[in-house]
Parts: sequence; C-alpha cells; structure tokens
Amino acid sequence: MILITGSAGFVGRNIVEALKNEEIDFVASDVVDSIFGKEVEYVKLDITNREEVFKVFKGYDIDYVFHLAAHPLSASIKEPMKNAVVNIIGSLNLMDASREFGVKKIVFSSASSIVGEVVKNPVSEDHSCKPKTPYGVAKFCVEHYLRVYQELYGLDHVIFRFFNVYGPYQYPSSGALIPVVMERIIKGQEVFIYGDGSTARDFIYVGDIVDFYIETIKRKDIKNEIFNMGTGKLTTVKEVVELIAKVVGKDPKIVYKPKKSGEIMNFSADVTKLKKFFGKVPETTLEEGLKKTYEWFKREVIS
Repeated sequence: MILITGSAGFVGRNIVEALKNEEIDFVASDVVDSIFGKEVEYVKLDITNREEVFKVFKGYDIDYVFHLAAHPLSASIKEPMKNAVVNIIGSLNLMDASREFGVKKIVFSSASSIVGEVVKNPVSEDHSCKPKTPYGVAKFCVEHYLRVYQELYGLDHVIFRFFNVYGPYQYPSSGALIPVVMERIIKGQEVFIYGDGSTARDFIYVGDIVDFYIETIKRKDIKNEIFNMGTGKLTTVKEVVELIAKVVGKDPKIVYKPKKSGEIMNFSADVTKLKKFFGKVPETTLEEGLKKTYEWFKREVIS
C-alpha cells in the first residue's frame, strides 16, 4: 500500500486519479478534510504532528510513501519558520515512521529551485546547489536527510526535482503562469508579460510526472537516486502565452510590464540520467499538454 501525503494538492490529485485507474492500493492524506469521494481511502493528517503520523503508519500496512506535502515557496518568504517546521520536521516524522514500520521506499518531491545560481545549463542532478529561498533550503535539507537515513538506517528513497509543472487540478488561484494566463485569455482579460517575454522555462505536464511515480514502485532496482523532473526543452513566456491562445482559440490581449528582478533565465533540466535509469523521458509536448489542460479547465474551472 502507498501513503500519499499532500494528496489534496495539484500533483497529489493527479497521482490519486492514476492509482485508482491502475487499481493500486493507497491511502490519501492531507491537512484538509477529504476532497475525494468515498471510493478513496483517506485520512486527515498533519505531518508536523508526530503522534498522528505514527498512528497512520500503525493503522495501515504501508510499503511506499509518496511525499508531496509541503509549505509552498511563495509563503516561505513570509514564514520561513513555518516552512521549516512543515517541510523539514514533517518530513523527518515521515522518515522516522517509515524506518520503524519497514517502508520499502520514500518518493520525495523536491524542486529545481534548490539550484539557485545556474552555472551550467541544462542543469544536471550534480549541479551545485545554493538555494535562494527558505523553501529551497528546506527541500535541499530533506534531500540530505534522505541520503543520511539511507546510509544510517537503510531507508531507501527516490527524489524527483520538479521543474515547471502544469496540468489538470492546477487552478488559477495557485498563481502559476499557465492556469492564470489560460483563465485571462478565456475571459478576454489582459495578459501581463514582464519584460519582453524572452524569459524561458522548462514546462512539464503533470501526467508525465505521475507515470514516473508509478514506475518507481514497479522498479525495485531504482532507489537512492535524484532525478530531474523536466523535459529539457525551453519555452519562452511569450511562446507559452501564444500557444495557450492558440489552444483556447482566442487572441491574447498582451500588456508588457517592467521585468521582475531575480528571475532565472533559460533554466532547463538535463534529463540524461532519467533516460539512463528509466529508459524514457517525459514526452508530452507543451501543446498536447495544454490541450489536455484546457479540456479539464472547461469542465472544472469555467463551466
């Protein structure tokens, strides 16, 4: 059985749907009341509460943990202490329970933002890391704790460093580029581009990420490794806006604003290691992924 933390979040909800379709046993968890139907086994769980965490592990025969629960990057700037408690202490609670109850593998969602200063692009997994946010520091810290727990206690793990993930269940309220732009174009509102739109990002469709998560429990030989979860392809913000407009079928009303300071330019994933271990890389094209996202958008956001 798999325990999913952060199952009410964007990536978590997609994993829940996939596991249901694959008929793989799992228990979903999050700090909120269940947003799922009765067909989903769910337990309300605050990972910072050590007693609650151990109670869940005692109540379920958990083989794997998909650890997605996190205090977000934007909030970490205002609340670095809370971020550390959730992202570091919460993770340690899960690791200790996993160690005690014989979990086979923890799959942890890390972030490409831990890199901080990009020296060489595309960025490989062994690129130097100098996080620029409390969130990045916490994610990098947990990566090292997982390494140490494997070395000291034999607790296996897989770490996926997410790049710019998009897709179903990512709502405009998240503030993420793609759902915000999609909603504004659909409604005929102005779309803001900061700078000249040449800032480029590596966008990965959430469905591709889910496939790799499921693969990690099928492949017993893949363990104690870090993988970039990106495509290796860069798309400028302006190109993304134009592509969303094409998918939606409306002309965008673009308004250019002064460039934001501190944005990392042209930052993409080196997916060589992913290909080497899994024999594949994320293959959903941005246009294809946007079409799938738009179909969900029409049903769930603007219906």
